[in-house]
Amino acid sequence: MAPKHHPTPLSGSDRKALGKELGKARAMTTILAAQSAAARAEGEALIRQADRLLCESWNERM
Repeated sequence: MAPKHHPTPLSGSDRKALGKELGKARAMTTILAAQSAAARAEGEALIRQADRLLCESWNERM
Protein backbone atom coordinates (compact mmCIF):
# COMPACT_ATOMS: atom_id res chain seq x y z
CA MET A 1 0.00 0.00 0.00
CA ALA A 2 1.43 3.35 -1.00
CA PRO A 3 1.98 5.92 1.74
CA LYS A 4 -0.57 8.69 1.85
CA HIS A 5 0.53 12.14 0.79
CA HIS A 6 -0.36 14.98 3.13
CA PRO A 7 0.20 18.43 1.65
CA THR A 8 2.26 20.59 3.99
CA PRO A 9 0.16 23.29 5.65
CA LEU A 10 1.30 26.86 5.17
CA SER A 11 1.42 28.05 8.79
CA GLY A 12 4.23 27.03 11.12
CA SER A 13 1.99 25.74 13.89
CA ASP A 14 0.01 23.58 11.45
CA ARG A 15 3.24 22.18 10.01
CA LYS A 16 4.47 21.43 13.52
CA ALA A 17 1.20 19.73 14.49
CA LEU A 18 1.22 17.62 11.32
CA GLY A 19 4.81 16.55 11.98
CA LYS A 20 3.89 15.60 15.53
CA GLU A 21 0.90 13.51 14.41
CA LEU A 22 2.93 11.76 11.71
CA GLY A 23 5.62 10.98 14.28
CA LYS A 24 3.02 9.46 16.61
CA ALA A 25 1.63 7.38 13.74
CA ARG A 26 5.10 6.07 12.85
CA ALA A 27 5.80 5.18 16.49
CA MET A 28 2.47 3.35 16.83
CA THR A 29 3.13 1.47 13.60
CA THR A 30 6.47 0.28 14.96
CA ILE A 31 4.92 -0.79 18.27
CA LEU A 32 2.07 -2.66 16.59
CA ALA A 33 4.45 -4.40 14.18
CA ALA A 34 6.57 -5.60 17.11
CA GLN A 35 3.48 -6.87 18.96
CA SER A 36 2.33 -8.65 15.82
CA ALA A 37 5.68 -10.39 15.42
CA ALA A 38 5.66 -11.48 19.05
CA ALA A 39 2.10 -12.83 18.81
CA ARG A 40 2.95 -14.65 15.58
CA ALA A 41 6.01 -16.27 17.18
CA GLU A 42 3.95 -17.30 20.20
CA GLY A 43 1.27 -18.75 17.91
CA GLU A 44 3.84 -20.74 15.95
CA ALA A 45 5.25 -22.14 19.20
CA LEU A 46 1.76 -23.21 20.28
CA ILE A 47 1.14 -24.89 16.92
CA ARG A 48 4.44 -26.83 17.25
CA GLN A 49 3.46 -27.90 20.77
CA ALA A 50 0.02 -29.03 19.57
CA ASP A 51 1.61 -31.04 16.74
CA ARG A 52 4.03 -32.67 19.18
CA LEU A 53 1.20 -33.62 21.54
CA LEU A 54 -0.82 -35.04 18.65
CA CYS A 55 2.15 -37.18 17.62
CA GLU A 56 2.59 -38.43 21.18
CA SER A 57 -1.11 -39.27 21.33
CA TRP A 58 -0.87 -41.19 18.06
CA ASN A 59 2.20 -43.05 19.28
CA GLU A 60 0.41 -44.09 22.47
CA ARG A 61 -2.57 -45.40 20.47
CA MET A 62 -0.30 -47.46 18.25
